[in-house]
Amino acid sequence: MVAIIAYLRLIRLPILLLIAAIQLMVRYFIIEPMLIINNYSLMMSDLDMFLLIISTVLIAAGGYAINDYFDVKIDRINKPKTVIIDRLIKRRVAMLSHVVLTTLGVLVAGYLTWHLGMWKVVSLFVFVSAALWYYSTNLKNQPFFGNFVIAVLAGFVALIVGILEISLQNNAHPEIIEELGYSIFNIPAYWTIGLASALFLLTLVREVTKDVIDIRGDRTVGANTIPIALGVKNTKSILITIYVVFGTLYSWVYFEYLNVHIGMTTVFFAINLLLVLQIILIVRARTKKHFLHSANLNNLVTLMVLGCTFLLKISIETHFL
Repeated sequence: MVAIIAYLRLIRLPILLLIAAIQLMVRYFIIEPMLIINNYSLMMSDLDMFLLIISTVLIAAGGYAINDYFDVKIDRINKPKTVIIDRLIKRRVAMLSHVVLTTLGVLVAGYLTWHLGMWKVVSLFVFVSAALWYYSTNLKNQPFFGNFVIAVLAGFVALIVGILEISLQNNAHPEIIEELGYSIFNIPAYWTIGLASALFLLTLVREVTKDVIDIRGDRTVGANTIPIALGVKNTKSILITIYVVFGTLYSWVYFEYLNVHIGMTTVFFAINLLLVLQIILIVRARTKKHFLHSANLNNLVTLMVLGCTFLLKISIETHFL
């Protein structure tokens, strides 16, 4: 039992479940309602969606396994009580897990994209797998680039659902595009891109925050993360800037498109309140514990943003159906 729990910690089971939930939210809370109001239905079957989730989750799990494999020295310094590799799981098991999980994930993606008649899209899954490996071996210890790659991959989780579904819709209804001169399926595509962008920004700022938290171990192994390269004070300015950018963009989207009912308004003010608290927390942060609180607050904001997708679905059904 201990070994099973340790393995589930290695592959980050809660995050894998969140990845699956995000992809389901994009499918059922964003894309499907916008198709229904225009009298269209989803092109990807439930089985297709299941395979997409399995592929994404397998590749992500493989990425977490290889990340811990290369992070043993840093983790022994930053979080000695929670180190998994060499204490609960052997290094070769972690490496084998990465190879098996990633390979299975790419194979499932290959079958899915071939089945959908979009086999070239499998290259995106191959790229993600390679990026996770390169991040763990090289980019993780470089300022900004490692954070940027992880943020892009977080956005990819949502974006890939739209890439497949919207492409299928466009291919199946070329006459609509020819008649109107544009694709009506661009609307759910834009909203999917919006969610992916939100995940990108929130993940980027969280990754930089984690670098501040792990600065002691990173410095010991010779890493050159943002807080090491620029100092904690300048890093705090970067964190605040990203949060301000996110809050500004989110507020614009709300006032332009989401100011439709009390539920969305409540969440809007709650998120902005948390962003203000986040900025105050970062300004006053002096210890590792303070930045841990900031990272946890970031997780709460992320979950609330994801919750907005359900409210978006409710808004569409209320006003258009």
